[in-house]
Amino acid sequence: MRKHTRPLLVGISAFVALGTLSGCSGGSSTEATSPSQPAPTTSAEARVPESARYMADMVAADGKTMTIGISVDGAEIAAYACNGTDDEAWFFGNQTDGKIDVKSRFRDTLQAEFVDGDTVSGEVTMNEVDYDFTANAVSGVAGMYTAESDGVRASWVVRPDGTATGVQFSGFPEGERNFDPFNLDGLTDFQVRDEVRNKRRLGPAGPIEFPQGRPQSSINGVPVSPTLVTGTFRLG
Repeated sequence: MRKHTRPLLVGISAFVALGTLSGCSGGSSTEATSPSQPAPTTSAEARVPESARYMADMVAADGKTMTIGISVDGAEIAAYACNGTDDEAWFFGNQTDGKIDVKSRFRDTLQAEFVDGDTVSGEVTMNEVDYDFTANAVSGVAGMYTAESDGVRASWVVRPDGTATGVQFSGFPEGERNFDPFNLDGLTDFQVRDEVRNKRRLGPAGPIEFPQGRPQSSINGVPVSPTLVTGTFRLG
């Protein structure tokens, strides 16, 4: 009987090992069918909010001042910069991976980056003058507004304290418009700046107020209700 003990033990060991392997195989299958974890948020997604407004006052190296507002809604952005007297620029486009690189109709440029959800940092170049800025997130009445009456448009950047910088655009001088302002593709940057951009009729916009939180102003004596500019806003 003694000589049969070893083969019996070997058989039992093989059976136990086979059961252990089957148990491991079943565990692996369970893990494979478990719900997958959500993909980690990228750094760009983390620093660009779904919807937000920003603004900043800027000063160029030569002392010229400009104020900018930026709105973002998803990938779409709108921005407006003006000096409150005789210059302005609208920018429309998209942010890509937290970065903005767009031109205005009159070849002004805006390059910026979302530092985080509360800050946008960049540079605006208008009429060959550079303005560096760091724009902070704003709320309440602060942001960009625009209104139109009889072909004249007024636009503002409003600060958190309710003060505003705005410019009114009244078209181009009669008899001097030998171009299509909606199609400037055939012109060089110099031609756009010298023959189109700098011939716009611009002046200070009227005051904008917020009785009961509702924006009100007037254009050439006509009452208007300015619209809050979002990232999806576009001029015709």
